[in-house]
Amino acid sequence: MVRELTIAVLASVVIFICYKQAASSNTSMAAKSALSALHSVVYVTVPNITVAKQIAREVVSGKLAACVNIIPSVTSVYEWEGKLEEGSELLLIMKTRSSAIERLQKKVLELHPYEVPEFIAAPVRSLVLNANTHEV
Repeated sequence: MVRELTIAVLASVVIFICYKQAASSNTSMAAKSALSALHSVVYVTVPNITVAKQIAREVVSGKLAACVNIIPSVTSVYEWEGKLEEGSELLLIMKTRSSAIERLQKKVLELHPYEVPEFIAAPVRSLVLNANTHEV
């Protein structure tokens, strides 16, 4: 469990650095071009394993994501309706084609029990996908 959480945190840091570089006016055109990649990683938090597996199965079987990792036991701190909240959630990490993000978001919103679910999409520089299992 600690290993998975460490991997998720490291992935988040790498993606943040990539976004920061892309937003910088000093970033070269080549770097910006590399960041407007064909693939993206999407982060979604969910309340429990049942919802996590339902969303994961639906988006993979629907060819909206090539793979979904389910990271257990994430503590989220956020503000909701003016109050500071803290809760235990699971984190879904979805690998997809950038062209499928809108359809993926629509499916997640359709299945997700939260009124306003987290849906964070970030481009990636490299992602190996098997064309036989990921058609979008």
